[in-house]
Amino acid sequence: MNKITADYLRSEIQEPQTKLGRRYLAIVISAIITSVFFLFLQQEYPNFASAGSFNEFIIELFLLIIFFFDFIIRILTIQKKPIDMIFLTVDFLAIIPSLIAVLFYLEILQQSDLQFLALLRLLRLARILKLLRMQSAIIEIFGASILTLVFSVMVFHLALRVLLLELSIFFDANIFEILDQESLMIAVPAVGSVFGIALAISFGIAQRKQIEISELHRLAMDALDAMEADVRRLKPDHAWEASEIWRSDVVKFLNEEINYATMKSNTMVMLGDLRESILSRPSLDVPFHNNLVLRISQFLTKTQIEFHPVFYVWLNRIAQLYFLLVMFAAPSLTGFLVQMLIIFVFQGLVVIIDDMDHAVDKKVTLLNSKILKI
Repeated sequence: MNKITADYLRSEIQEPQTKLGRRYLAIVISAIITSVFFLFLQQEYPNFASAGSFNEFIIELFLLIIFFFDFIIRILTIQKKPIDMIFLTVDFLAIIPSLIAVLFYLEILQQSDLQFLALLRLLRLARILKLLRMQSAIIEIFGASILTLVFSVMVFHLALRVLLLELSIFFDANIFEILDQESLMIAVPAVGSVFGIALAISFGIAQRKQIEISELHRLAMDALDAMEADVRRLKPDHAWEASEIWRSDVVKFLNEEINYATMKSNTMVMLGDLRESILSRPSLDVPFHNNLVLRISQFLTKTQIEFHPVFYVWLNRIAQLYFLLVMFAAPSLTGFLVQMLIIFVFQGLVVIIDDMDHAVDKKVTLLNSKILKI
């Protein structure tokens, strides 16, 4: 394979730009999640797909085809870097459990010790950790939504739950019973209540700031409209383009496409140009300084008032602690579904608050972080 083709394929499987590349990566991601969830079901319900059963054969054959095809593509496009070689080795080892399961069902392997398959399946968790590094690609593939933004947290806890299950089997001890269940039933609602109250207060503050920014934005635009009308009356034949450029900059600024320093600099240019246009009319000094400049300054200043970054670190730490407590309190399949629902609700609220305070993903505007739609 020539270098150009290899570079193209490598970029497509890392950050796909075409529909085909996005669909391919979506299939691979889905297969990885399916493989880990299948392992979870095997441990919780041994009769669902026991070793050598037809159900196991069908699922493992499906995973084998996808993982093997993905492995071949990555071999053809690999860069000889240590980290890439490690990932490729893990990819290869992740194929072995599916391959052995298929060969065992077809009776090609007659006397296989299948006890080590669970440990080999754990290597698929490394594939999940690898794909979690591609958050932008995941959003591009599945679209920007609360679900995709909390996707990594849900997958992480699925992987952690399966890891603990496998370690329990390996050490012949139920790790989920290490913590006292009665104490957990006290801790779970207590931490959940504190976390819920913190999220409710934070959401109210972020929503209030968004409303205030929206009001200041409209007042600033109204003041600019009034000054534009005065400039047109002063110079009917003069087309003042600075205001339109500034309006475009405001839209980019609100969507996190340009930073505050650039916006401030562009604002000074616009105000300086306007000042030159009204120097001959002293009567416009008051609306210029006391209305337009004041409104724009208030608007831009308010956009820079945000929660301290440590606050979001604290929120996420509390969230992870709460999710772990739920996992230990409810280790069954029903408990897993409850945990995923809790992660979707609480981590989703954290994402919403974070995005209302400032955009959490610069490529998309999920909730329009700084302003309500007019």
